Amino acid sequence: MTIEGQAVGGMSMEEAKRIVTDLAKAKDVPAVNAGFDSNTGEIIPERPGQRLNVTATVDDLLVAAPNSNVTPVYTPYMPNLTKDLLERSQQMGKATTPILDNSAGRMTNIELTAKIINNAIIAAAQEFSFNKAVGEVTPERGFQEATVLGENGKEQGVGGGMCQVSSTLYNAVLAADLTVTERHPHSQPVTYIPPGKDATVYTDKDLRFVNTTRKRLIIRAFVHDRGSKLTTELWALPDA
Repeated sequence: MTIEGQAVGGMSMEEAKRIVTDLAKAKDVPAVNAGFDSNTGEIIPERPGQRLNVTATVDDLLVAAPNSNVTPVYTPYMPNLTKDLLERSQQMGKATTPILDNSAGRMTNIELTAKIINNAIIAAAQEFSFNKAVGEVTPERGFQEATVLGENGKEQGVGGGMCQVSSTLYNAVLAADLTVTERHPHSQPVTYIPPGKDATVYTDKDLRFVNTTRKRLIIRAFVHDRGSKLTTELWALPDA
């Protein structure tokens, strides 16, 4: 008797269960949430997953005829976030800024940062930290050198341009009327957003806000119009 090419004939229940459990680890397929495409902003449908039903499969093994090939029993399941939920979500806040400097390094950093925070889900009453969500800003993760505003003016630094993403998100947060718990202005005015509306981030500076709604929020962030604009939005997800 075999299952997925493995001989299981003459085994005890415990031995068969061990084989099937190991098989489940290799064959289980995780479900993938629906989300917003990081390039177009369009909704990408969810992908259902499957779990190998160990108990049902072992039961089939125990009653199978000698020399037979037993087919594992799989149980499909859906992810927590579906296309239907996204289509029924409500936009709470939106902000768009022009990308005036599209130098290669800066564009890479803007697109990468937007991609990282895109589809981030914020539970009701949860505080969102931009720095925590983005993670370490290093060349190893794909961030490049570009112009940044330092204390002495313009200089080169890894991650230059990501502050446009944090500033654009900050304005979406303001539009959604959420509670901002940390925000820092640049040392000098920036050209892509009105004075007082920017939000710089660095190792010791963060953009943080609290989801003061009663719904889960999801971030939609993407570069569009042939790389000339950046949009960030906050959407309230309906109850499942």
